[in-house]
Amino acid sequence: MYSEMLGNKYFLARNYEDAAVNFQHTINSDPVNKSARKKLIICYTQIGQIQKAFESFYQLVKEDLNFIIETDPVADDCPCVELTDKYGNILPYENESYDLKLMLAMLWLYCNAEKSLEFFKRILIENPNDNRIGEVANIIETKIRLTNKLTH
Repeated sequence: MYSEMLGNKYFLARNYEDAAVNFQHTINSDPVNKSARKKLIICYTQIGQIQKAFESFYQLVKEDLNFIIETDPVADDCPCVELTDKYGNILPYENESYDLKLMLAMLWLYCNAEKSLEFFKRILIENPNDNRIGEVANIIETKIRLTNKLTH
């Protein structure tokens, strides 16, 4: 039997493959479940399904950017900090893969919107006709500007 609770247990154990299966079943029966969708994005990045991760990420960013940005790595037990440390926290060099850059751009949004935006802008420079990357970058940039305006 699949469930979100079981998915969460696998997620906590960093068993991303089994977590992904459970979260996908959860989303199939409850497509608006943002919590499962947010965790599924991370799972997909860790099991090599970067394009599936981006599909989910793109939809969630368009729907509710704050739901990702307001992730608390400790309270939500989000592995974003350990994963960005693992894969690198500087802008990738040109010879690194598109998927690696895209994965880091997505993961950084859970921890640091400005860093995520840097990655999305870099991807956009290398792929100027990728409208969805441009759209995500614009959404993040607008949010950062609004937040900075309110705090200054």
